[in-house]
Amino acid sequence: MKYSLMNDQDIMEDLARRIDSLRIQKHLKDSDIESLGGISRQLLSDFRRGKRGISLKSFIRILRGLGEIDRLDRMLPREREFRPHPDSRTLPVRDDQSRRVRDTGRPRREFTWGDEE
Repeated sequence: MKYSLMNDQDIMEDLARRIDSLRIQKHLKDSDIESLGGISRQLLSDFRRGKRGISLKSFIRILRGLGEIDRLDRMLPREREFRPHPDSRTLPVRDDQSRRVRDTGRPRREFTWGDEE
């Protein structure tokens, strides 16, 4: 599905169809998703009908109720593996690691089309 060509409402409706398809494939009832995900019947119903937008937290709970929470990791894969270290504040930053992005402080050049004299 080409989401870049769709509006927000159409994307929400497509996601709801996909969630419902997953539910059916897994032979789960709505009540199973509600209890496993910790969501209300009304929220699941509203999401499915596209009646209102839901929060990211609610979407995560729906995925958890389906047993599909790991799909989030596939949706937004990490660039490199993160390993928390107790002394991370004292460890030097490697040269190949990204540092924060800063404004250079230099004024931007005035744009010209090239045909001005």
